[in-house]
Amino acid sequence: MGWTEEQALRTDVNAIVVAHDGRKAMLAAIFGGGEEEDVPPEPEKLPEMTPALFRAMFAR
Repeated sequence: MGWTEEQALRTDVNAIVVAHDGRKAMLAAIFGGGEEEDVPPEPEKLPEMTPALFRAMFAR
């Protein structure tokens, strides 16, 4: 991605994933890419937050 080692080590993992996806999209736009790569994946469906699930997640 063109980052120095220091920049990469200081960067949050989520930012690295987003930067990687952006770089792939940029390269696909410049050099062309398959149709499958241009379709974003479906977002993961999260379970409905119920009081029982909330307690299970945050109970001490």
